Amino acid sequence: MFLMLIYQGQYRPEFPYIIPLEMRVNYVLLLCILVAITPPAIVEINNTRWLDQVDKNIPRLLMDVTESIRSGMPMVRALEVASKRDYRPISKNLEIAVVNFNLTSDLDGSLRWFGESLMRPGGKRMATILMEAYKSGGRMMEVLETSINMFTSLDEYRQEKESMISPYILLVYVSSLIFMVVGWVIVAQFLEPLAKYNIETPGIPNIIGQLLSINYYKSILFWAAVMEGLIGGLVAGKIQQSRVASGLIHAVLLLMMTFGFFNIFLP
Repeated sequence: MFLMLIYQGQYRPEFPYIIPLEMRVNYVLLLCILVAITPPAIVEINNTRWLDQVDKNIPRLLMDVTESIRSGMPMVRALEVASKRDYRPISKNLEIAVVNFNLTSDLDGSLRWFGESLMRPGGKRMATILMEAYKSGGRMMEVLETSINMFTSLDEYRQEKESMISPYILLVYVSSLIFMVVGWVIVAQFLEPLAKYNIETPGIPNIIGQLLSINYYKSILFWAAVMEGLIGGLVAGKIQQSRVASGLIHAVLLLMMTFGFFNIFLP
């Protein structure tokens, strides 16, 4: 899409105007960015939800396994029963691990694969705890109950962290909106009336005669808002999920907000 603009002659950088002066061309360039980052943003948000479900269901799985063992089941049988229940993304991998154990009789190897397949540090910890509990004999219940308390505390901490950082995510959106409002005030309430006054009032010194085109200032503010939205979205992802890629969805939303604002107020 970007190369088509150049091929059709709609975007030809010339000094002193390197960026496009026509807002229509700017909008197409922004659309190119959205087309590029929206698919990975959708993939990343699905991955994030999958990983969050893993973290939330690990304590449930350990609780159910512990209750089954307390009722008299051996651990292997308790894992088989748990594999038939719904623990979201954990269930399928647990079922594969149980089948692998039935075929190989290698509990340690099956649980190790199970922990690594969950792609979370908590999954590896859970697998290690299950292996150690199986080897601990009479202290199995003590090991499992202690691990349940630990994972429950981690889950509560994660929920508390999410509630505490929510205002900071909102701040990214508000700051981007404030920047666009300030840009609108500069162009619509200052530069455009000043240029119109100079043109309609002959005999008065040309105050903005040496200024560049008004469209140039619009384009500068537009691309500044685009950069703020893109970088601010990535920072929001780093704050929220500790991964820059998780901010792609925030970047998409901020860029769409920028697109709508400039279309309505600074066409």
